[in-house]
Amino acid sequence: MTTNDFEEPFLTDEQKIQNDQNFDSIDSSQTYSKISSPFDSLKISSTEVLEKLTERSHCPKCDKPVKFFCYWCYIVVGCDIKDLPRVKLPIKIDVIKHHKEKDGKSTVAHAKIIAPDDVEIISYSQMTKIENPDRLLLLFPGPNSKTLQDIPRSSFDKLIIVDGTWRQALNMAKTNPELKNIRKVTIKPQKTLFWRYQNKDEYHLATIEALYYFLREYNEVYEVPEETINSDGSGYDGRYDNLLWYFKYFYEFIQATYRRQKGKKHFTTRQREGYIKYE
Repeated sequence: MTTNDFEEPFLTDEQKIQNDQNFDSIDSSQTYSKISSPFDSLKISSTEVLEKLTERSHCPKCDKPVKFFCYWCYIVVGCDIKDLPRVKLPIKIDVIKHHKEKDGKSTVAHAKIIAPDDVEIISYSQMTKIENPDRLLLLFPGPNSKTLQDIPRSSFDKLIIVDGTWRQALNMAKTNPELKNIRKVTIKPQKTLFWRYQNKDEYHLATIEALYYFLREYNEVYEVPEETINSDGSGYDGRYDNLLWYFKYFYEFIQATYRRQKGKKHFTTRQREGYIKYE
């Protein structure tokens, strides 16, 4: 559940351009005020600065025209970086990103931009020998994976996440000699809100979702004082919610667009049944 299958229908270059034009031309400022969101209860900063962006900008490093941020350089475009929330993580994160994973489909860029001091993204094709593997955890489900409740905090220094389609992630985690012997950690089942269609069940999360839920559990297990834990065992205080800042914006934008113009195709017709909340 630490990554998911980001497959979508094959699109021609003309269709991709049309999708981009659809995305850029819709006035998102008219779509947000009347829609409820599963993120409403979270402590996520206002995304108003994103709602005001209407055009693409050139990345100052690679010069590619992009909107919101550059997927290759992880640089914010179109607005001042000071307008974005920043999150300090309690542990360093290394994301091993499959070299064949399409950059525009991955959500790990969100983490790199929101938590730049604590997240590193490494291409799988350029991965070198991992140092101190006995001090690492690999976020990946499986029969030998443990929850944080069963792992002493003093026993690890860094978290590794594999990013790609489910097939790519499984191949990296199970066959790579540097990764397959690292201790596996898993999280409680959570339903995804990811907008890209996947041939998996709804408990296969986008990478940014998996990281977020890991940090929630980290907070409850290692950071929350025992006297503040609720009767249901929860006690998370919201400190990592802003990791979902971009994810929240894109989810609400897509939901609002389809709701406001019901019946029209804007991005794709491949969606999980009931994903768009029309009511």
